[in-house]
Amino acid sequence: MKKAVLIVHGFVGSLYDNEYLMNYLEFDHKFDVFAYTLPGHHPCYDYQKVGYQAWIDFTNKKIQELISHGYKSIYLIGHSMGGVLAGITSFNYKEVKKIVFINAAYNYLNLKQNKIDILTNKDYKDYVEVFDRVFHTSIPFFLEFVKLVKNNYELLNKIKSEALIIQSDADQVLPLENGKIIYEKISSKEKYLTYIKDGRHAVFEGNEIEDERKKEIAEYIRLFLRGGYKWKKIWKEKI
Repeated sequence: MKKAVLIVHGFVGSLYDNEYLMNYLEFDHKFDVFAYTLPGHHPCYDYQKVGYQAWIDFTNKKIQELISHGYKSIYLIGHSMGGVLAGITSFNYKEVKKIVFINAAYNYLNLKQNKIDILTNKDYKDYVEVFDRVFHTSIPFFLEFVKLVKNNYELLNKIKSEALIIQSDADQVLPLENGKIIYEKISSKEKYLTYIKDGRHAVFEGNEIEDERKKEIAEYIRLFLRGGYKWKKIWKEKI
């Protein structure tokens, strides 16, 4: 039977944030790819009425649905807050064999990178998109994200699934050491840390000029999910 890949999006995002990765992995005949939009993240929902436990429960529900349909191997991919949710739920199910953290938001606010971007007069479109989403939510909704991370941070050491930690080295939201902290805290016997050179927080968004770069990262993730000798051969500390 095919292996299930479940992709979890980030705070104030949607399943479409990782549409490129979803579509890319669907071409691999070994995988059935699934994604969903978290409660409270639809434009019509009232953000103030959704607590962080609802995000955990919903993610658990989706994993349980995959198990009920016979999937014995499930691979979780989580971006930003989605990485935190993937981590929280992963150790509850023996069927979760692998997990990919993409700029998982266990540590956030990157003032050092923010300063560099300001001093080098960097194009601020990355910031505009990120903060525009946040400012269109409510303070109580944002605080649910804060509580999610704070109340579940120590659960990192319960993660034992084979893991790939991907951290952008120019992430405008997360500090560079975020990836290393995750790598050191999880209890996985097989774990890999890779930095994306000049990468920003939203890895799979961007215009057509960046498609080759997105393809390179998606292929890297696909090979990790595939595993085996080929993965061990191509693993890199930086891509």
